[in-house]
Amino acid sequence: SNEGYLIETLGFPEDKLKNPRTRKQLTKEIGVLEERVNWLKQRLKLEENEIKKIILSNICILGFVSEDNIEPKLDYLQQKLQLDDKLLRKIIMTNPSILNYSTEDNLEPKLNWLQQRLDLDDAAVSKMIQRSPQILGYSIPDKIEPTLHWLQKRLDLDDEAVSKMIQRLPSFLSYSIPDNMEPKLHSLQQRLDLDGTAVSKLIRQLPSILGYSIPDKIDPTLDWLQKRLDLDDAEVSNIIQRLPKILSYSIPNKMEPTLHWLQQRLSLTDDGLSNLMQRYPSLFCCSIDTNLEPTLNFYIDALEDEDEALSLVIKTPALFGCSLERRLKPRLNEAMDARLVIDARCLMRMGINTDKQWRTSTAFQAKQLSRQ
Repeated sequence: SNEGYLIETLGFPEDKLKNPRTRKQLTKEIGVLEERVNWLKQRLKLEENEIKKIILSNICILGFVSEDNIEPKLDYLQQKLQLDDKLLRKIIMTNPSILNYSTEDNLEPKLNWLQQRLDLDDAAVSKMIQRSPQILGYSIPDKIEPTLHWLQKRLDLDDEAVSKMIQRLPSFLSYSIPDNMEPKLHSLQQRLDLDGTAVSKLIRQLPSILGYSIPDKIDPTLDWLQKRLDLDDAEVSNIIQRLPKILSYSIPNKMEPTLHWLQQRLSLTDDGLSNLMQRYPSLFCCSIDTNLEPTLNFYIDALEDEDEALSLVIKTPALFGCSLERRLKPRLNEAMDARLVIDARCLMRMGINTDKQWRTSTAFQAKQLSRQ
């Protein structure tokens, strides 16, 4: 029976069989449900657990004639969004309700509207839908357009800016304005003493902030940062404005280990550490194992003096941000080939000079040596 197939084969809960939408599927001829499930499973190359998940979350699709209804939708999505079978399966698995939508009344006009409203080419709209398939279920007049209008007005964004923001974080379109975005913006402005221009810049740099919880993520991070580095309100605001990404980092897994390593390895006092991080907050972004430690060791080896190397990076912490493989090592070889003196000034130029400045400086230094 259809009831037995749903329960025994697909693991459909018996209590849900009382739902009118489910009861409607049980009136089909025996074998029709199984035929449609097998067709969908084959069309999307689904595993057994995947087809069960789709049916459990969207029993209504069994009411559609697969070849006449679902197939045209899948073909349209694959062609319009340039999807291979794997990407199509991923989108449907993320939002099975897409199979309920009409191509003519929903999918096609919505994708066309998004492309026109946000000035997106086919590749850009495809990337957006792949990242957030739920967009296809949102109403344009009731949800999408009001959200875009609010963002533009609240953050003083032009069409290009709002398009870039939505492309970076399509889930913006799922957020509630009164329950999520407005309270968070208000909280950030109050806590960090930001004017409209500053909060707009902050959100454009890290749109995902609006997805973070104020009590569980943002406030604890700001409180910890302020206490750990003994910062006043203006100082913590300055750090966050310079590097909003800090709000995305884990305190125990990222920020505290980084501060501990810097303080211990560079022999810094608490004040010294605070001063260092205020001058170069990007140190929070650096990996200890793949960046900080090997880069410091490079300077120590080049100078053959650990104390001088420590003094160099404390004075100019941006030197930690230089690529070992693409900048420091090649330039060190060039300096040695030119028989330059490898001292702190040379390493400073090696780290902060542009390619043109480095070539000019190296040539000048080499010419000076040749005259001696």
